[in-house]
Amino acid sequence: MILDTFQQHGIKRFVFILFCIIVLFGQKIAVVTEINSPQPVIPMESFLVSLTSANIYMSAFVKIALLLICSYGFLVTLSLHDTLPGKKYLAVMLFLCIVSVFTNAQNIVGSVCALFFQLFAFYNLFRTYHSNRVKSLVFLAAFFTGISILFSFAFSIAIINLIAGIWIFSVITWRTIISMLFGLLAPFMFLLCFFQLAYHDISPMLHAVENNFNSLFFGLFDFDNFSMIFIGLVFVITFFSAFKTVRYAKVIQKMINRLFYFLFITSFIIIIFVSSTQSYGIMLFGISSAYFLARFSQLVRRKWLAEFIVIAILIAAIAYNNYTLFL
Repeated sequence: MILDTFQQHGIKRFVFILFCIIVLFGQKIAVVTEINSPQPVIPMESFLVSLTSANIYMSAFVKIALLLICSYGFLVTLSLHDTLPGKKYLAVMLFLCIVSVFTNAQNIVGSVCALFFQLFAFYNLFRTYHSNRVKSLVFLAAFFTGISILFSFAFSIAIINLIAGIWIFSVITWRTIISMLFGLLAPFMFLLCFFQLAYHDISPMLHAVENNFNSLFFGLFDFDNFSMIFIGLVFVITFFSAFKTVRYAKVIQKMINRLFYFLFITSFIIIIFVSSTQSYGIMLFGISSAYFLARFSQLVRRKWLAEFIVIAILIAAIAYNNYTLFL
């Protein structure tokens, strides 16, 4: 049974995740791309983009490494408070399946880097539960959110999710709000100092921020027919699976569920109505859907149903990403 694969220990699961990345993203990671989006705000993104534009082998290596690092970030986040005991690797595989359908060779670098830091923002939000270091943890969550915005300006909407997370974990006070504001501004201030010291000119950074901000606009989704059907089916399955997670939940589990509920609903709205930030919406949709589907497979009595859902999503993602091999 495929679900039993994720109960094992050792390096087998890591090899399986690597295999999933190669199979799902194989048609995209080996593509030498030129990014046509606005100039990156952070120099590191420009460096990574230049590496993926060098040659096929470097492009594949960088993208595989980033996807592995991002998967590790998701694992670390789910490991806190034993969020998904025995099902963390299943959630990672489902996340990779969902994201692979909607990402393209152009937005893997920025979106995956941004999501990695956003995941650690959520990780620090989870840590605020029964902690005596709430202000510092909120600062770290906001700081990582700010870094994710520098990598992909579409992640600026993450500020809303950050505020919602602080409210859900019942740590919203005027002190934590101030900590959050300082945390959000800190990466931009560090980058401002870097431009001043390195180039003695901060105008390139200001122009990059302005161009990225102007590129944010409302607009309906523009996916192909298969992607629309796929996201619709995943949404419906996840929506009904989420109700199953209400039972048997501890206090911390209920808080985490509420945060993922919020991420799931807002991600779908972003995908449908804000075309310029769809990369952020897809990443959120991927992690929230993967969480609820993995949680559902953990709680449902009819294991064959969970098996069928996982296998169907896996086959659909592989078929879509590799259909050119069968033409």
